[in-house]
Amino acid sequence: MIISLLALIAIVLIFLIIKENKSPEFKAYKEDFLFGAKWRWDWARNNIINLWCYCPSCDAILVYDDNSCRSRYANVKKTDFICENCNSEVVSSVIGGNKSYAIGAAEREIDRRIRTGEYKKALKS
Repeated sequence: MIISLLALIAIVLIFLIIKENKSPEFKAYKEDFLFGAKWRWDWARNNIINLWCYCPSCDAILVYDDNSCRSRYANVKKTDFICENCNSEVVSSVIGGNKSYAIGAAEREIDRRIRTGEYKKALKS
């Protein structure tokens, strides 16, 4: 009887460990096209880390320019993402704020796509 009880407990523990190690499907979602640029990131638990954008043409890391956010004379507060490899072409612009705002906007869009299931389209392509 004791051996049966211990075996049952062991089976339940093994099942829980296997279930816990199974990663959610959305964790395979690590790249998408947002705001005119290709964005990539990693996951740490359920948090997005290392989020940044890349040129859709040459795959170079984009640099940012958020000078309009520091000027009181600018009509539109935005962050431009520029490809130095493609003749300093503005690849993407995120309207609304500085670099931190732009990264937050990308995180919010990724989160929205996960909640709505849209991310599955990006996984297929």
